[in-house]
Amino acid sequence: MNSLSFTRLRQRYTDDTTLGGAGAAPALARALEFIGWRAVREPTPEELAGHLALLLDHCVHEHRDVMALTEGVAMALRDTGPLLDGGLPPVAAYYPAAEALLRRYVADDGLAPQAAPSYL
Repeated sequence: MNSLSFTRLRQRYTDDTTLGGAGAAPALARALEFIGWRAVREPTPEELAGHLALLLDHCVHEHRDVMALTEGVAMALRDTGPLLDGGLPPVAAYYPAAEALLRRYVADDGLAPQAAPSYL
């Protein structure tokens, strides 16, 4: 399902969080914009990125499981996104968006996305 390597994810996170790095949240916010999160309105990509950075930190320094991280991101997207017809879809419905977000985070070039596909 998720073809993202833990090694690449860890390297990106380490680059972002070492002394002088910008932290993971700015790139995660851009990744959220890439998947169409700006249309959700609340929470903003910047607000949600802080929470996702904690999930990423937990993955890199504790469990080292990209699938567990993907599930955590999918759950965060589901739990903070809009309610559809008053109910919540299963977490698995958010896996494609979570995977796209993590791939975009690893490949982030520091620029805002031009034409973001919507995964939500």
